[in-house]
Amino acid sequence: MELNRTNLEGWQIGQDDLIMFKEELRAKKDKITEKFEEENKELIERINKLSDEQDLEKSQFKEQAIELFNKIKEKKLLGGLGIREGINLIYEEEKAFSWAKEHDLALSLDKKRFEQLAKTEVIDFVNKEPKITVTFPKEIKF
Repeated sequence: MELNRTNLEGWQIGQDDLIMFKEELRAKKDKITEKFEEENKELIERINKLSDEQDLEKSQFKEQAIELFNKIKEKKLLGGLGIREGINLIYEEEKAFSWAKEHDLALSLDKKRFEQLAKTEVIDFVNKEPKITVTFPKEIKF
């Protein structure tokens, strides 16, 4: 295709058509989505309600599992629930960056690498607190 006014004008017309067709398609999609959501409103509401209830119950189970773990120190719990222990690091990024520069680690803080080191080494401005995560199996079994 030759670069000239006629061809560029033709290309611009094509671009305008493309934008118009995309907008038309988006409008049709929105209309279909609205219709689908209206036709399935009751089902969508039931799904949302059940999902919220499940999230709340799961949150309560997690709290209870952590309490139980703190009492009995058992990581394998009822139904296949499990406990993973980790570490949360609490530190100021400015101090971490200064520390990284002093140790020739980076010109900018590599947060991931710093936190890997901070989990295993003693760094005076880093506080560590236990992090307990509750895991759920794909299928609860008794």
